Amino acid sequence: MIDSLLKILSTIAIATISSLITVHLSKKKFRTERWWEKKVEAYERVIEALHNFKKFDSGHLDADLSGIEITDERKFELMKSAKLAIDEIRRSADAGAFILSEKAIEILTSFEKESREAAENSQSWYEQADTSLEITNRYMLEFIAEAKVDLKK
Repeated sequence: MIDSLLKILSTIAIATISSLITVHLSKKKFRTERWWEKKVEAYERVIEALHNFKKFDSGHLDADLSGIEITDERKFELMKSAKLAIDEIRRSADAGAFILSEKAIEILTSFEKESREAAENSQSWYEQADTSLEITNRYMLEFIAEAKVDLKK
């Protein structure tokens, strides 16, 4: 009788401990996966913002090279998209330190600084747009490479 009771109690104890360990590991895995998903979303938002920022310069340069006049509506659309994009990039650089890697934040900070300096030092509108597009393309590729490294961790 005592042997049976000990077997039952040991079975219950083992089942309880196993259940607690399983729940703990499942919660840890869930938090890790959720954190990774948040990182992916943060990187995606910045990449999309960089892409939208490029549209302003490329839209104007494409129109200029093809000799087509951009409508006021399209200019407004491009300007609005660029403003929203730069706001997202700045917000991500400020608040993203919580999720993005240190190197990703450095890339965004350098992008903003170099873009600002290029705008201040450009001799013409065309030079500014061309330089801005080149800077954005370069930093976008650098940011994507860092995202790949960070998300594999």
